[in-house]
Amino acid sequence: MLCLHLLFFVTLRQRIQRGYPDFTIFYSAATIVKDGLSGRMYDADTQYQVQERFAGNIDSRRGPLPYNHPPFETLLFLPLTWLSYRYAFLVWDLLNVVALFGVSLILRHHLKALRAVPPWEFVLCSLAFFPVFATFLQGQDSILLLLLFALGFNALKIGADFRAGCWFALGTFKFQLVLPLVLLLFLWRRKRVAMGFVLVSGILALVSALMVGWHEMVSYPAYVLRIAGAASLGGVPPALMPNLRGLVEGWSYNFAPTVGMSAVTVGLSILFFITAWFPGARHQGEPDLHFSLATIVTVLVGWHTNAHDLSLLILPLTLVADYCLSLPGMTSRRFFALIAPVLPILISPLWIVLWLGAGKVNLMAIALAWWAWEIVKEISRATPQQTELRSLPT
Repeated sequence: MLCLHLLFFVTLRQRIQRGYPDFTIFYSAATIVKDGLSGRMYDADTQYQVQERFAGNIDSRRGPLPYNHPPFETLLFLPLTWLSYRYAFLVWDLLNVVALFGVSLILRHHLKALRAVPPWEFVLCSLAFFPVFATFLQGQDSILLLLLFALGFNALKIGADFRAGCWFALGTFKFQLVLPLVLLLFLWRRKRVAMGFVLVSGILALVSALMVGWHEMVSYPAYVLRIAGAASLGGVPPALMPNLRGLVEGWSYNFAPTVGMSAVTVGLSILFFITAWFPGARHQGEPDLHFSLATIVTVLVGWHTNAHDLSLLILPLTLVADYCLSLPGMTSRRFFALIAPVLPILISPLWIVLWLGAGKVNLMAIALAWWAWEIVKEISRATPQQTELRSLPT
C-alpha cells in the first residue's frame, strides 16, 4: 500500500506544484488575511486574483477554488504564507506526519495489546491507509482533526469531559463532523463535553466575526451550502461521499430533489438516534468501543464527508483492534465479526477503482454501516467481568 501511494504521489507531483490540491484554499485564504483583506475572504474575485499568483491558469477551473472553512482556521496557515506555495505544501505535509506521531503517543497510554507497537510503525501503517494518503495528497486538514479527536478521546478517558469538549470545539473547522460527535456524547450523559464545546466554539465564532465582519458570518452558512451543491465551485458529488447521504443520493434516479433530500434527512436522523438510544449506549463500560462507534456514526451522518475525512477511522481501527486482542474470552467468531467489515476500507486499490474508475466511493458507506452494527452488538454482549479484566494494568 505504501509503495502504491508513493507511486501515485510521484506521478501527480507536477499537478501538486501547480496548485491543483485542496491546500490551495488554505494558502490563498491565509494570504488574503496576510494582505489585510480579511473582510473579502469569501469574495470570489479576491480569491481568484490571489490564486493566480501561485497557481496560474488551471484548465479545469473557470474561477477560484473557493475557501469554505470558518475564518479562524486561516490563522493556522498564516505562517506558511511566508513560504512559496510549493514549500508551504511540503511543510504542511511534514506537520501532518508530526501530527500522526502525536496521535500514536496519545493512544499508547490507553492501549494494551498494541502498546508495544513503536510510533514509527503506527505512522507507517497510517500512511498505508488510503484516506490518510488522500489527506497528504490534497494537503487537507483531516489529520489535524484526527489529532484533536485523539486529544478529546484522551480527555474523556481520564474523566476530563470539559477539556474534551474544548478539544472538539477546536475541530469546528469541519463542523459537520464535530457536531454529531458532541451531540452523541451529550446524549450519552457526557454533559460537560457540551459545556466545553460551547465555550470554545463561542470564542472561535467571535474571533471569526472580528476577522471578516458580522455580515460575512451571517451569510457564511448560505455560502457554504452554495459551494457544496455546485461541482463547478469545488463541491463533491454525492457519489464520491463515503457516507449515508452519498449512499442515498449518489445514484442516477428520477426522484425530485426534495424527495431525495427528505430521504437522506430521515435516514440520517434514524441512524443517529438509534445509535444514541440503543440498549447499553449510556453504559460506558467499554469507552473504547463507544468512542469508536461515535466516530464511525459521525462520518456516516456527516452531511459532507470526503474520502480524506475517513482519516478519523484511524482511531476506531486502533481501538477496536486493541480491544479484540486484549479482551479475555474473545472468540474467533466475535473477532471476525468486528474485523471483517473494515477490510474493504483497508484496500487502497479498491479505493482507487471506486474513486477514479467507477466514481462510486459512496459504496464504502455500506462497510461503515456494517462495522457500526457489529460494534453495537459487541457493546451489548460485553460483560462487566470482561470489561473489568481488560481494564486491569498489564
